[in-house]
Amino acid sequence: MTSPRPADPSRRIRSIDALRGVALCGILLINIFDMGGPIAMDRPLTLPTSGDPDWQVWTVTQIFIAGTMRGLFSMLFGIGLLIFIGDGRARAGLYLRRLVLLLLFGVIDSTLLLWPGDILVIYALAGVAVLILHRLKPAQLASAAVVILLLLSAWAAHEAWGLSPGDTVYSPEMMAREGAARLGTYWQSLDYMTRVSRTWTLNVVSFRWIGDAAAFMLIGMLLYRKGVFDASFDLAALRSMLRYGYTIGLGFRLLHTGLILANDGAPTPLSALIDQPGRLAMTLGHVGLFLLLWRQGAWPWVMARLATMGRMALTLYLGQSLIAAWVFSGFGLGLWDRLSWPQLWLLAAAILVVQAAFSAFWFHAFRFGPAEWLWRWGTYGKRP
Repeated sequence: MTSPRPADPSRRIRSIDALRGVALCGILLINIFDMGGPIAMDRPLTLPTSGDPDWQVWTVTQIFIAGTMRGLFSMLFGIGLLIFIGDGRARAGLYLRRLVLLLLFGVIDSTLLLWPGDILVIYALAGVAVLILHRLKPAQLASAAVVILLLLSAWAAHEAWGLSPGDTVYSPEMMAREGAARLGTYWQSLDYMTRVSRTWTLNVVSFRWIGDAAAFMLIGMLLYRKGVFDASFDLAALRSMLRYGYTIGLGFRLLHTGLILANDGAPTPLSALIDQPGRLAMTLGHVGLFLLLWRQGAWPWVMARLATMGRMALTLYLGQSLIAAWVFSGFGLGLWDRLSWPQLWLLAAAILVVQAAFSAFWFHAFRFGPAEWLWRWGTYGKRP
């Protein structure tokens, strides 16, 4: 018997790499707000007004981006699990080792790289649960995902019931405490961010994040098993995915956003209840649109850059934390809480342009990204 071996990079599914690149870019457009401002707030500090540029950007993110990029990442993680496992049960043990290494990457990201919003720890834990369920039939995968999302919606609605707008913003004391840490030395930032990461990870809310990731991983597996990413998949079905996904998603997300704006920026029980259905529908619409563009050969240069970024998504994701730590912290440029939301988006765009150029340059000389190379080495116990 031959020992399990890593797949040849030349046999990668480029459409999946490119879609992962899309998710990587979209994730930074959301993370940049917590990186450059209060870590525990997902909204501007001020009351919502239609003329406020910060709230205009927030509205766009809530309708089209927030949650959907994380949804794409989770779906692709589930697909990656199926591709990695293949038909061999022997690879399940290797995959568990892979998850342990991902957990370590996540711990480094949430502490040493000063990013408590890290999702890798959650993915590592959710991956264990999904590994157990990965042999379910498509109908069972769909049922499990729907049940999880319904439970999460009920949980969020219950939590929003007792929430007031004042509970969603920092007090002056909280701003001063976080500002002193994040604009201080590296060790002050490390102490503060590590305590935040520990508190969030050991909180019961972590189960919600794990369930959220697992549900979308299962949906990704369902799409892959149905052949959605195959070059021969019916184009009419992709158009239906785009049409129904965006129609339902826009309806739910416009209502969701409107309810929050009307409640001075705080979620309501109804907005929390419809968040997951709207997010799922919008994410499926994104998948349908992307695959239609890919199948039509649209924007080949852009797609090639996205695929290159997707091949080293772990490296670039960690790199985003490293860059943000330098840009916003006191031991770097000290720009924490100094940029508006539109300015933060411009900064995110600049970071992504640099990362796209870096990934293209890197793959001229190497087969794997730096973090991916370490990940493979640790997984297989053999230097790639």
